[in-house]
Amino acid sequence: MYLPLSKYVQLLVYICITIPALSQAQTPNIPASPNSELTYSVIVTGNTGEANAKQIVTPILSQLLPAAGKNSSVVFIGNPLYPQTLPDNQKENRATEENKLKEQLAPLSNYEGKAMIIPGAPGGKTDRDDKPYQRQEAFIATHLQNEKIFVPEGGCPGPLEIHINQDILLILLDTRRLLPGNEITDEFSTCPATRPSQVVALLDDILRNYDEKQVIVAANIPQTIKPMEYKYLRRNFAQFFKQHPGLIYIENNGTALRHSFSDSIHYVSVGNKAGQIKLPKGEKELFAADTAGVARVNFYKNGEAWLEFITAANPGNTTGQVAYRTLLMRKPTQAMITASLKGQHFNYADSVKSVSASTDYIASNFRKWLMGENYREEWATKVQLPYFDIGQVKGGLKVVQQGGGFQTRSLRLADSTGREYVLRSVEKYPAAALPRPLRKTIAADVVKDQISASHPYAPLTLGSLADAAKIYHTNPQYFYIPDDPRLGKYREGFANTVGLFEERPDEDQSDAPHFGNSKNVKGTEKVLENLQEDNDNKVDQKSVARARLFDFIIGDWDRHDDQWRWASFEKQGEKGDIFQPIPRDRDMAFFINQGVIPNIASRKWLLPKIQGFDDDIRDVASFNFNARYFDRTFLTELSLTDWLETANDLKNSISDAEIEKSIKQLPAPIFRLSGPRIISDLKARRDALPRDAVDYYKFLAKEVDVVGSDKSELFLVERQDDAHTNVTVRKISKSGDLEQVIYQRQFKTAETKEIRLYGLGGEDEFRISGEVNKGIKVRIIGGDDKDKITDNSKVAGLSKKTYVYDTRAENEFKFGPETKNLTSNREEVNAYDRKAFVYDYFGPLGAIEFNRDNGIQLGAGALIKTQGFKKEPFAASHRIIGKYALRTNSYRFTYDGYFTHIIKKFDLQLNFDVRAPNFNTTFFGLGNETQYDEDKEEIDFYRYTSRQYYFNAMLGRKIGKSQTLLLGPSYQRINLNLTPERFITNFAWEQEGNYNLFEAKTYGGLEFRYQLDTRDKASQPTKGVYIALGPGLYKGLGGDASDFNRLSGEVSLYRTFRVPVRLTLANRTGAAKNYGDYEFFQANRLDGLSNLRGYRQNRFAGRSSFYNNTEARLKLFNFQTYLFPGSMGILGFHDIGRVWEKNENSKKWHTGYGGGIWISPVNLLVLSAEYAVSKESRMPLLRAGFLF
Repeated sequence: MYLPLSKYVQLLVYICITIPALSQAQTPNIPASPNSELTYSVIVTGNTGEANAKQIVTPILSQLLPAAGKNSSVVFIGNPLYPQTLPDNQKENRATEENKLKEQLAPLSNYEGKAMIIPGAPGGKTDRDDKPYQRQEAFIATHLQNEKIFVPEGGCPGPLEIHINQDILLILLDTRRLLPGNEITDEFSTCPATRPSQVVALLDDILRNYDEKQVIVAANIPQTIKPMEYKYLRRNFAQFFKQHPGLIYIENNGTALRHSFSDSIHYVSVGNKAGQIKLPKGEKELFAADTAGVARVNFYKNGEAWLEFITAANPGNTTGQVAYRTLLMRKPTQAMITASLKGQHFNYADSVKSVSASTDYIASNFRKWLMGENYREEWATKVQLPYFDIGQVKGGLKVVQQGGGFQTRSLRLADSTGREYVLRSVEKYPAAALPRPLRKTIAADVVKDQISASHPYAPLTLGSLADAAKIYHTNPQYFYIPDDPRLGKYREGFANTVGLFEERPDEDQSDAPHFGNSKNVKGTEKVLENLQEDNDNKVDQKSVARARLFDFIIGDWDRHDDQWRWASFEKQGEKGDIFQPIPRDRDMAFFINQGVIPNIASRKWLLPKIQGFDDDIRDVASFNFNARYFDRTFLTELSLTDWLETANDLKNSISDAEIEKSIKQLPAPIFRLSGPRIISDLKARRDALPRDAVDYYKFLAKEVDVVGSDKSELFLVERQDDAHTNVTVRKISKSGDLEQVIYQRQFKTAETKEIRLYGLGGEDEFRISGEVNKGIKVRIIGGDDKDKITDNSKVAGLSKKTYVYDTRAENEFKFGPETKNLTSNREEVNAYDRKAFVYDYFGPLGAIEFNRDNGIQLGAGALIKTQGFKKEPFAASHRIIGKYALRTNSYRFTYDGYFTHIIKKFDLQLNFDVRAPNFNTTFFGLGNETQYDEDKEEIDFYRYTSRQYYFNAMLGRKIGKSQTLLLGPSYQRINLNLTPERFITNFAWEQEGNYNLFEAKTYGGLEFRYQLDTRDKASQPTKGVYIALGPGLYKGLGGDASDFNRLSGEVSLYRTFRVPVRLTLANRTGAAKNYGDYEFFQANRLDGLSNLRGYRQNRFAGRSSFYNNTEARLKLFNFQTYLFPGSMGILGFHDIGRVWEKNENSKKWHTGYGGGIWISPVNLLVLSAEYAVSKESRMPLLRAGFLF
């Protein structure tokens, strides 16, 4: 295994310091603490809720924590307190249970350090979502006045970084979510990592980024973990940890107290329970004690870290004493590194360097054609840049911390006054933003190559252009960063690179006119918090619109929340602050889109936001995708007139001369390459700004959120006339008096479909009035506190236009004829999600399939999704596909539509299936023992053609997360084509003595469907159950069509065993039966493509059918190729089934068996190839996904 030189040095150091540690552990004498100043202590204990541990650990903590002081942390891992649950306040034993908790919490009451709890699950459960457990957590947080004591938050697995100081990093993990079957499956989860692979990848990134720090990883191990699961988990951890020598890993499993060592990693257990757990192979035990206690890791000024175990002095004395002490590691601290540089002199004054931003984007002509010409020459061209002298710039700077997202390396720097700046790499490293399996594939090369579409020196031009536009801005400077020892541990990542240096807009900027001389600059999250807390605070929306329209001109499409800071100012003569935006991180200005692949990728159904910088914005709505939440939060009050006035003023402010002056600030060699084109495109985009502003205003105006605060407001809605609706929001003081207007806008019926009023907290009042013929739909979402809602409005027509959402209790409602009452007993009815907006979608679909009967089938179509209020995952979905089978010249057209909550909580499903004009399929007769010998008869003899039309409309609803009920009418019409010398013609004559079978037949029906689906992943299930039931009643409507009924269903079960490799057993059983007279095409079938492999399509047909499919899917390995990563495995299967037909006495069962391979590219989809064998045939099968 290859390791950088720095890793070898670290490894050597750890081995050297560990050898004496191993020898001293064998002696009964405990070594003395080092002769160095103690700088920090991390105290860790586990499972202290255990009866035997509680009586010992609590007194020890009472002794240790006061002495540890503020330069310490204490971490409780797993089931730390007893009782684990609390009863309701009304229960008699509530006070008693609280007192038990208070007794255990006593050591933390006056603790000056940082306390953290990684909680275990109650009663061995995986999820901690039961109310009694939540009550216990809420009580602890309130009692200790620490709302963030439970970590990681939100039930996330982590890893959670806690930077103790510049030398120590604590990482917390909850491994419950890493165990088989316990992964987070909620696609809307806010956890930074949900799957085990993501957790490990993120942990790896953290450890690599902070390789120079002393690191503790503390992990909660579920107490119900199975021995083999634990062994598997520890083995995987060990393989991963050994890439990061010196790490200290602490968990709450196993022996009460234990220290072991392997591959330069220290493993510490604070299980605090009796009994031994066998050490993983290769670990050397240095200490073990079968008694409760705590572990303490002490960090010293000389860079040493020492481990101590502290236990009770003796069974009758709970005074803590050190039972074990040993040296773990020695790393130079930042103070030591800084001290070593004293006396060294560096002077880069007047030094310049001829350097290119990057040579990584030099490409062949073919690559340029495929991926774009882009700004490759600009990146590769050398320019003269001054040296970055950290000791001289801004009077001398020091590194505060490393920052940056996944793509950019950056340092936060501070001058002697505390003013902060940012130094970030011009070069990007986008592979870090990719999922780990994609980082060594073509995907990494593509995203890296597309950095060439961004202009390396664009930020240089924007300061003066922003001045002309009257927009706040940073003032970036470009430097060459030398190999400077003063950068310390960050030297390796920045030496000999080009860096962009600029102010960090934060806190007091009263001397910075380009930040508005604001005394308090804030981030977006803090502004949102201020707006919700107090309705006296307000955003200057015209300044936001101005800044956003400036983005249109320069083509900056990446304007999400974190790309903004906010200058705050006290209102003149009023309470509260007003906020104005400060854009930052202008890396995407002038981003272009060239080349075949990027051009395809910019289509509206893929990544339309990367349309590219040219003389026009192709689609202004999708161009602003990354700002979708920002704009719907901070641009809700402006009228079309406001937008046009702002656009025209901005257009007039940015003259041709200003544009030319700004772009000429590019280094001369760079200006010659792209300056003239950028100038031309900027002028064109500026001139088109009013048009683009109108288009974007109309897009935003369709649905508008008007959001209150946690204070009280009055929302007034006046339906003025058919064309206009006025919304005014006023503050209500604590005494109940109406104060200033905090929101006002006139909406136009022609522009706006919905207005959504959110009260949030406070005692809000909503009044709706006015009688009109046409009006806008108004949704009122009351909020958490007591609200009053009065609707006296009236809009002509059958549909209601005022929708009210609130809890039913403690609110006052006066509803009118226009009110649709959607109140509920559930608090979620009042939820406000500023990130709920989802774009409508229209995109193409394609398909290719193969089987022996139909040959190659080609398909094409479209998927359309539209969105609606609180309709997840969509309001309506339309899937339209047309297929053509080359071998049989068969056509098929299908439409699947799904409409969410079309009538209250009921959904509507529509299905069309048209097979015409000569749809080709097979029929071998009715019965379980119909004859077919492929050596004697051509398959074409059994084919027939037809025209078939099917439609159903089903109304239903979802029950919980996994169940669906649907009921509705259906229609079917089928017309068989009379084809001489085919089996179907002989069958018709033999059965009926005529050819009436070939007359058109029409049926009407009533169908019911029930579905239960708990599978973890529909395309590649490893666990869960799938049940589908589908009874139907059918009546003949024309000709000699007969009435009949059908009962059908199937059950699929999935179970996975992961040790030593992942083996998934899947079993499906299905059956169906017809009642009454039915035609052959309505028979229940066993089919070689769907339920009985090894046989032809539609091989057996009868009144009743039964089948069972069993599969064993074995995952062999993960793989990594240049094109994509994935996994690969093999499968074996056995199918059995039969049909029953009237007047047939058959005891025969048909079986098919076989095997195959499967591959899962990127672990997102499955492609499988199977070979099926039966007594009758041998069939190769290629399919997307598994059979079931």
